[in-house]
Amino acid sequence: MTSRPAESASVVAAARDLLLVLGTLYLAKTVVLCIDSLWTAAGPVSLLAGLAVVALCLKRGEERWSGIGLKRPDSIARALLWTLLIFVVTMGAGFAVEAFVSAVTSGASMPPPGVDERYANRFAHLPGNLLAYLQWLAIAWIVGGFAEELLFRGFLISRFERLFSRLPFAVVLAVLLQAVLFGHQHFYYQGFAGALATGLIALVSGAFYVLLKRNIWPLILSHGLANTLGFTLIYLGVMPPP
Repeated sequence: MTSRPAESASVVAAARDLLLVLGTLYLAKTVVLCIDSLWTAAGPVSLLAGLAVVALCLKRGEERWSGIGLKRPDSIARALLWTLLIFVVTMGAGFAVEAFVSAVTSGASMPPPGVDERYANRFAHLPGNLLAYLQWLAIAWIVGGFAEELLFRGFLISRFERLFSRLPFAVVLAVLLQAVLFGHQHFYYQGFAGALATGLIALVSGAFYVLLKRNIWPLILSHGLANTLGFTLIYLGVMPPP
């Protein structure tokens, strides 16, 4: 049974880690967005900076990456089947939300309300541009698939769960909060519809993360596949940039 002082220390450590990681994530993004020559890299830079702080937090707590999900699946074949299922469910959820918001708003204006025009045109250079396509594919897997899943699903869920350990349904609160933060991360260039869609995707992904006993590889792979599909459709001109 966990003693009261040890439980309190765990809650304080979780709060500290959350402040450090989220503070780094949002400060880095805000700073890079202010630099004209670098603003398109605000998302990747902030996520990598946040992940670096995650590494420091894990080291300070003498924890391993496997503790937040970066571990070998019990079955590779089963993990791949979960990957496909998560890919289908999250993509379907994202498209459904964006279609619903678009229908309700009768085709939102461009750029979406509250979004800077240059941010809305973040991927305007991508259609037909092979070099840009390959660059964003690399970012999609390294930052989008790997870093985002480790940070939002792995680290944030574990720390929010510790923070709310004295409350009922702590894991539910943890999954909900990381989804809200994930959606907010995408608002600056996708607007309300994009934030809502990515937030729902994060909610579903968080539920799968818990269901899969905190093994994060199917989420990393499905996220990378989803990003690959999105960038490929934009590159081919089949889908407009978000």
